[in-house]
Amino acid sequence: MKHLTRDELRALLTVAKAHSERDHLMILTGFWHGLRCSEIVKMRGTQIRDGHLTVQRLKGSLKTTQPLVSNADPLLNEKTAMEQRADYVGDGLMFPISRSQFWRVIRKHAAEAGIAAHKRRPHVLKHTCGMMSIKAGIEHARQYLGHKNIASTGAYLCVDDDAASKAVATAAAAFL
Repeated sequence: MKHLTRDELRALLTVAKAHSERDHLMILTGFWHGLRCSEIVKMRGTQIRDGHLTVQRLKGSLKTTQPLVSNADPLLNEKTAMEQRADYVGDGLMFPISRSQFWRVIRKHAAEAGIAAHKRRPHVLKHTCGMMSIKAGIEHARQYLGHKNIASTGAYLCVDDDAASKAVATAAAAFL
């Protein structure tokens, strides 16, 4: 499961914020709420109410309502900017760009941030949220990501070869 590390996410958000508040907010919201590319670009201002974002997820997933994230670190704080943008656009699109334009935004900022080419795609934001949220427990992650089937969430329990190798090397060093 390809996802961003903490440092990669911060680098991506930093580059995006330096370029465009809109780009930063799209990426940040995609990450915090585990959104698909289409869910980001189709988001309307009316989905933001009382400090929460309501998303009718795609691909048969559940509808979710989650609080907007307020964080002391401006790089990670979406609440104020999302509420202001929602008030401004009303029933209009929050981010009036196409899916292909969003792909280009991600590729451009990720390249500038030094992120590997295989991670320069919008869906990596959903996977990054999934990998972060699985630490809260599989049922919490399932609900947060809007999965109907827990097997979909189970994918975030898997590790790749690099992670497995590092964990085994750490365990071996402690053992020996």
